[in-house]
Amino acid sequence: MSERSIEVVLDIQKGNLINAEKFFALPEDKVFKGRRKLEEYNQRNEPLLVCSCCYQPVKIRGREQGFISIHFAHFVDSGDCPYKSYNKYTKDEIERMKYNGVKESPLHKKLKYFITDSIKLDNRFSNVKTDEVYKGNGLLKEWKKPDVSGKFNNTDIVFEIQLSTTFLSVIVKREEYYKKNNTFIMWFFNQFSTDEDSQRFTEKDIIYSNNNNAFIINNETISITNANNKFIFGCYYIEPYLENNCVKRKWQYKTVSIDELKWDYENYKVYYYDSEGETKKLKNKLEYSFIEEFKTLIINEDNFEWKERYRLYQLYEHKFAQKGILFEASSTALKKIIQAILCLKLNDKIGYENDNVLGLSNTILEYRKEYYGIYIKALKCYNKYNDVLQRDEKKGIFKKKLSKLQSEKVEQETRYNKLFQILFPELII
Repeated sequence: MSERSIEVVLDIQKGNLINAEKFFALPEDKVFKGRRKLEEYNQRNEPLLVCSCCYQPVKIRGREQGFISIHFAHFVDSGDCPYKSYNKYTKDEIERMKYNGVKESPLHKKLKYFITDSIKLDNRFSNVKTDEVYKGNGLLKEWKKPDVSGKFNNTDIVFEIQLSTTFLSVIVKREEYYKKNNTFIMWFFNQFSTDEDSQRFTEKDIIYSNNNNAFIINNETISITNANNKFIFGCYYIEPYLENNCVKRKWQYKTVSIDELKWDYENYKVYYYDSEGETKKLKNKLEYSFIEEFKTLIINEDNFEWKERYRLYQLYEHKFAQKGILFEASSTALKKIIQAILCLKLNDKIGYENDNVLGLSNTILEYRKEYYGIYIKALKCYNKYNDVLQRDEKKGIFKKKLSKLQSEKVEQETRYNKLFQILFPELII
């Protein structure tokens, strides 16, 4: 059996690419019913299935005997096609032809003009164009032809509609091109399944490189957009959650507008939900689940006999060391500054005699000079700094101590920065 020359055809009505190998592997009755339907369309001169490279109508033919199997074929009087002259074109060129062919379907055209009309309703968009050549900034004069392009608050953005099983090579080349030209890209599907076994490779290629967000335009979002005179689209996203000490995930859905999107200036993508960020937080929570137990020990250390307290601190020293984090059970100064920061965060005295935050602050600046920098950050982070300044107005002791430390440029202890990042990530050490 010889290889089929036309490997993929395009359903011009639906915008779907059909793989010849899979189509002709269907039950015989379905194949021949499809052959009959295709012939009826062709006789009415109504395109149904076309070649994915040259977009000319095709038919289904074959021989009862011999080595040629049933296959898609061009008409005898059809024009030239890469499939007829395969060696004239590179693989990348043929892939681009297939990709551009999908853009000829009625559904694709409907959606791109819908996007164009919808974003024009928003005066923050300007220079909106449909099917216009988008030229890069480089010397090579590269160009692309996105479905829709424009500026949003002077930020370049393009919109691409994805209806078919388009090829990863084409997707990557487009994304890299726009990234290189500081242009954001949004991919839109017209349908989406949360059953990951049913998702096409194309969908996975786009979703997983876009922070697990998938944008769709369907009849529901079109109706909402028309009713509100505002571009509304759907977003499927993966939301992580904890169950039985494991990070699991589930698909969620929400209709959103462009105002609700987050802009990733590193990858020039936009997303609604920070799936990767939230997943990382949960994984860190699991990995450092002993942190809250450690804080409880710090808070309640006076309730333990000193030998037991030191044993527990040594245990946590070992646990932190396993994570590559330095904590020294023997360092009284380190434990005291952790206690002081917890005082600020929890509004609790925790091991200090001072009745108010000013007294605590003066104590830290006097006896824990090597940690005054992180302590001041904590005062500001937990909204205690202004309170200290107000209480200090009469005597001015705090201001004098702080000014002296700053002028003397007292060296700060930095060996425990990773520890503070884990204990108090909000301080951004």
